[in-house]
Order: sequence, then C-alpha cells, then structure tokens
Amino acid sequence: MATTPDASATREVPFGWRARLQASPEVLRNAWRALALVAEADRGLLVQLLAGQLGDAVLTVGVAAVGPRIIDAIVGRDARVAIAWVAVELALVLLRTAVTQWNVFTGVALRSRLGLHVNLLILHKAASVSYPHFEDPAFLNQLAQARREATARPVDLVNQLLTVLRSSVTLVGYGALLWSLGPWALAVLAFTGVPPFVSETRHGRELFALQRARTQRNRQAFYLENTLTTDASVKEVKLLGLTQWLIDRYRAVHEGFHHEELALHGRRARWSVALSLLSTAAFYLAYVAIVRRALGGAITLGAMTLYLAVFRQGQTAMQGGLSALAKVFEDNLFMANLFDFLGLEDDEPDAPPPDSDAGARPPEVRFEHVSFRYPGAEHDALTDVSLTLVPGETVALVGRNGAGKTTLVKLLTGLHRPTSGRILLDGVDLATMPAHAYRARLAVVLQDFARFQFSVADNVGIGWLPSREDRPSIDRSLRDAGADALVAKLPQGAETALGRVFGGDDLSVGQWQRIALARAFMRRSGLLVLDEPTAALDAEAEHEVFERLRALKASRTAVLITHRFSTVRMADRVLVVEGGRITEAGTHAELLALGGTYASLFNLQAEGYRA
Repeated sequence: MATTPDASATREVPFGWRARLQASPEVLRNAWRALALVAEADRGLLVQLLAGQLGDAVLTVGVAAVGPRIIDAIVGRDARVAIAWVAVELALVLLRTAVTQWNVFTGVALRSRLGLHVNLLILHKAASVSYPHFEDPAFLNQLAQARREATARPVDLVNQLLTVLRSSVTLVGYGALLWSLGPWALAVLAFTGVPPFVSETRHGRELFALQRARTQRNRQAFYLENTLTTDASVKEVKLLGLTQWLIDRYRAVHEGFHHEELALHGRRARWSVALSLLSTAAFYLAYVAIVRRALGGAITLGAMTLYLAVFRQGQTAMQGGLSALAKVFEDNLFMANLFDFLGLEDDEPDAPPPDSDAGARPPEVRFEHVSFRYPGAEHDALTDVSLTLVPGETVALVGRNGAGKTTLVKLLTGLHRPTSGRILLDGVDLATMPAHAYRARLAVVLQDFARFQFSVADNVGIGWLPSREDRPSIDRSLRDAGADALVAKLPQGAETALGRVFGGDDLSVGQWQRIALARAFMRRSGLLVLDEPTAALDAEAEHEVFERLRALKASRTAVLITHRFSTVRMADRVLVVEGGRITEAGTHAELLALGGTYASLFNLQAEGYRA
C-alpha cells in the first residue's frame, strides 16, 4: 500500500557515546519535566513511590547480608544464633514483600492519575490551537504521537529513574560487601552490566525510529477501521461491496508492521545473545576465583556464599540499573514527542462564551481586499474580495461548486485568516480580536454539521453553554427550527438520546439538520451563517424553515449559501462567486435582469422544474 513518507521520521536520534553525551542535557530536561508532570498529577503518590523504591533497595541488601551469617552459625554449631538470624531474615523478607506490593499498587495508582492528567493536557492544547492545524498532516502526526505516548511514557520514565536510583543504592551496599575481595571484584561486577546496556540502547534507538516512521500508517489503519465499523460510512461500504478491499488494505498495513517488528526484534535477540555471553563469561571467571579462595581457606563457607550471592544479585542489579538507564534514553526520545506537542504556541486559546447578550446585536461586516490561498496551493482560493454586510441584512452567496463560497465562510467565521486584506466586525479587525470573543457573536450551521451523540436538549443547549439548562430557550430554539413536532414524537421528548453509537434514537439527515438549526438559533449571536442549511429538507420543510428565518432576520445579520434559488429569493442581496471573486451583486430581480451568471443558473434550475 503506498504511503506518504512521514517527515518527522527523519528526525535525528542520539546513538553512540558521543551523541549520547551531547544529548544528555535534553535527557535531563525531559526527565525533570516528566517528574514535574507526575508531581502535578499526584505529588503524594510520587513521594510514596520514591520512598518505597529506596526501602526495597535497602531491604534487598539486608537480606543478602543476613544469609551468610546463618550459614556461619550453622557451621559453628551455634543453634541459638542461627535461629536468631533466620528470624531476622524472615522479618526482612516479609517487610520486603509488603514494600514490593505497595510499590506495585502505588505505580498502578500513579499511572492511572497521570494518564488522565497528560490526556487532559493534550486535549487542552488541541483546543488552544487554530483550525488550520487540523488540516496539516504534520500536526495530525504530532498529535497522534503525543496521544500514543500520553498514558505510559511519563510514568515509565519516572519508574526507570527510580529503578536507576534503587539499583544504585543496592550496588553501593553490594560494593561494600565485596570490597574485602579487592577492587577487581567491583570492576568485574561493573563490567557484567555493560553488554546488556549496549544492546538495550541500540534497540531503544531503533524502536523509536520505527515508531516515528509508522505514525502516518497508524493513522491510515485507524481510518480504515473506522470506515469499516462506523455508521457514517458502513452503509456505503456494504452497498459498494468494499468490505474485502478495505480489509485487504488494513491487512497490508499491519503485515508491514509485523515484518518490521520481526526484523527489529530479531536484531535485538542476536545482539543480546552475543553481548550476554561476555557478561556471563565475566561472572563465571569471578565465580571460579571465589571458589578457589574458599578451597584454599582464605574465606569461610559463609563468606563464599555471601560473595557468590552478591555477585549474582549484584550482576542483576547492575544490569537492571543500566537497562533502566538505557530505557531513560529511549523514553526521553518518545517524551520529546509529547513535550514538543505541548510546547506548541497557543495561537487560539479556548474560552467559553460570555454569559451576556452583548453579541446579540446584528453587526456590520466588511471585507476589504481580502485574498486567501491554502498552504501549499499554487493559486488563490479567493482574490481581492471586498463587500459589506449591513446590520440586519440577509445576503445569499451563490455559484458553482469550487467557486470559493465555503472558503469565504471559513474566513468569515475566523477558521482561517486572510492571506492579505482584512475583515472588520463593526470596524474592528478580526485579526486583533480573541477568537472566542468573535465567535460568541456568531451562529453557524455548516454543510457538514456535527451530529453529537447527546440528548436532544444537550444537542441544542450546547449552542450557548451558559444557558444549557435553560429549557424555555431550548424549546424556543426547537420551535424556530421547526423541530418541536419531531421532538414531541420521541420517546423521552427533549431528553431522548440521539444517535446509534450509545443506543439512542437515530434521525434522518433532514431531522438532524433541524437539530443543527435549533443549536444555531440557541446562540445569542447577531451574525448568522448558514451553509446549505436546508439541503436535506423537502420543499415544504424548507419553506417552513425559511419563513421562520424571515421572521428572525430583522434581529440578525445573515449569510446564506445555497444552491436552491427558491431560497435565494428571500435574501436582501445576492452575491455571485466565480473563480474566487465576487462577479455579480444585487437583488434577485436585478440579477435576473442583468442576464449574467445568476440568471443563467436560475433559468437552468427553473427549466429543470418546468421539465
């Protein structure tokens, strides 16, 4: 399956000692930021986990130190001392078991709290950036990467840091016990952890590169899953017989993942086996040296047992600590995704609408030489558009598909900013207004309106959040949209859940469109933008809705996009958009008399009705 290369996959990742040393400041910064995230989520749990890990390290060394004393007491036939040391070891083992279980519980609790905390940070960030980001594949990849790492990586990084700390404390204790053997014993112990560390760091780098390279394919696989399983697309999938074709594409993506992972883990296994042979050889050389000293009488049987146990457990602790350190570098690479995303500029901070009627007055809107070009496009979608919407006026935009009508609406609603020129609301440049302040003065019904899987009341009430519980306002909005009769037939009236996703009542497209209209009428906004607001309604229902709009038009400035010329007649003024420019303007009668594009389109549609 052909895919678009993920540009983010080319980002350099540190590997090798020199690069790793150069990356150390970033590792430390990200580690500190991860600790800060965990502390924000639950500082108390973090402190408990830290104390538990230190306690586990001390108890581990304590258990190792007590064992040889039991053996020496048995060799010396001192039953009372042997039993006393057994009792001490039992107490230490029981305490360590309790501490281990507490650490497991604390880790689970912290992971749960942190997962919610980081996901909320991601959602707030997504809500605080402007709409054009969501048309940018690079941003969508970055968002997917951040969400993928949101729950696990911060806790994993903190856990690895705590493992390094615990292993360091354990190794200090083991080093003190081995010191009497000589510095060579400490050198051998240190060496046994190096080969696995090299293997883990190499694997971590390759895993990170692989995950970044497949971000876009992961999104494609998720899209294919949704296409096969969601109501919005599954009807057409079945009618067109696309099921097997889509499944084959889905399988191709995941088979690619499978082969990549086999290759990656195969390389890891080969490196691990080769390097572990070095580690094992070093351990058994030390083993032979200790046994020979015991045979020569230089150390007691208990001391030999202690040294062998400490070597074996010390090797495990050393490898665990260095492996955790390698994981810290790996987690740092993945955490960089999250912190890069959270570090994006909040170019459109989210805020709720004000609880006032200040924006209900119909505004004057003026476009002054506005042009707009989509990122990466070769030509303008709009070119030098100038127009004025008079307060209380209803203006209809007409034109062929692709003429630029929807782009003009995106600029009018602030979803995009002009490439050049400016848009004024009551004399104030939209570029200088906070997005939430402007949108509080705006009510919109988009052509691809949202179908929220909430109750009827919530679907309408969220049109103006401060009045979401205001049932009289909700009922009035439903009446204005001609949806009151529809709601009266639902099982629980306005409390009926809508949509099949959670088992609610589904509606026809036209009925959903009435709910969307009611949501727009719920807003206390003086500027109303309707993009094909009655496309799914029959002629009688459309006439009813526009009669209600006619009654409302005096209190709002309205912009209407429609391909139905029967609807256009209710507008005070009609603007014809062609090739990104406004080519004709006037009333319905004036444009018919002009005999231009509008008259041609009108007569073509009228001829269709007459035929």
